[in-house]
Amino acid sequence: MAGSEVAARRDATRMAIPARALAPEAAAANPVSGFIDALKNLFCDPRGRRITFLKGTHFAIPPSFGFFILEVSGTGTFVADSVYDLGDEDQYDWNKFTGIAFTPLEPDRDSAMVGWRYNLNTQEFEIAPFYNVDKARILPTPSDIISLPVDQTFHYLVDYTGVTLTYGDTTVFKGFPEGLTPNVWTAARVSGWFGGNEVAPRTLSYFLTIT
Repeated sequence: MAGSEVAARRDATRMAIPARALAPEAAAANPVSGFIDALKNLFCDPRGRRITFLKGTHFAIPPSFGFFILEVSGTGTFVADSVYDLGDEDQYDWNKFTGIAFTPLEPDRDSAMVGWRYNLNTQEFEIAPFYNVDKARILPTPSDIISLPVDQTFHYLVDYTGVTLTYGDTTVFKGFPEGLTPNVWTAARVSGWFGGNEVAPRTLSYFLTIT
């Protein structure tokens, strides 16, 4: 009987080991766990929400709609996937990061925004206040521009006084130009826009938080 009990225990141990060894594989193959991990990657990145421009398009995915906006503030982070080369002078055009439009059906008519672009010479990103007044573009001057390397986070604030950008110890503020009048009843948050004239030359992305 003693020999039988020892053999039985030995067999039980042999059967239990594979079951324990398979447990991590079963957890890894769990589709619910995989879905939750994907959601964490999408919504829980400390850099914020990933904003994407598909190749050949102007529009940001997902959009950042909002209405009756008094201010837009948060952070932005450009990454390696944000780099682009248009191959011509349109490289100097300003893309739109976020901001406030007072003519939401025509956001390029009257708006206060954060502009951005990639500088091929310095291999850094540039951000600056950007305005539209009755369809006229108020372009940034050299003193309005902040340069930042890849994977660096900046802070932005767009309100009814102007656009404020901060990176490290550098802050730029540019007030509303003459002719641009805020109106909360038509104020809408601006979603990202690539261009300028040209569409995204490849699929691009960056990170955005809105506080």
